[in-house]
Amino acid sequence: MKNLLAGVANSALLAVGAANAAPIISFGQTSNANSITAIGNGTSTTLTAVAVPVAITQIFGGGPTINPAIFTLSATSIGPAVNIGGLFIQHYSGTFSITSGGTNYLSGTFTDSLFGTGSGLTMTASSAAPGESVTFTSNVIPAANLNGPLAISLSLSSVTPPASINGSSLASFTAAVSGTASANTAATPVPVPEPMSLALLGAGLLGIGLARRRR
Repeated sequence: MKNLLAGVANSALLAVGAANAAPIISFGQTSNANSITAIGNGTSTTLTAVAVPVAITQIFGGGPTINPAIFTLSATSIGPAVNIGGLFIQHYSGTFSITSGGTNYLSGTFTDSLFGTGSGLTMTASSAAPGESVTFTSNVIPAANLNGPLAISLSLSSVTPPASINGSSLASFTAAVSGTASANTAATPVPVPEPMSLALLGAGLLGIGLARRRR
């Protein structure tokens, strides 16, 4: 348990410390329907999003909002879920893509952490965090602007039913999705902390506080 708390805290601090990254793409779904489906069988959980209509609200280099675009996600848990003071944490590995009209605006792979409680969960991955990985490809954003550290954060809202653990994994739920991806682009002259880093920092500080309270 102490190792898990330390890992969450270290991921948070490393992500913030390495936050030379700037957002390269941000998106949100265009309907109020829950588009993420999580299926838990008691030992593992899979998360999927199939052809979810989204709007790209920010992209590297500027430009207008891209709507419609399509978001896909496939992720599977790679470890047990734990409940630490009401905060659920579980690690996932998967792939995602954001496309429009056959153009790959951003796609990639990740190994990350999912954490949260109640009706809100966050999936975050940073190539600067031990045990996590992120890769990006794009037909729009030049490869020269997809330098590490790379990071992605997916916000899962309206989690229904509220997050819980079934057996050793997260129980089934549905959720709405929005997200932000970051990279250390050639056009980033100064460090800019991204939302993912701040979210990780909050989780890390919570883990440190819980660890101290239990001593």
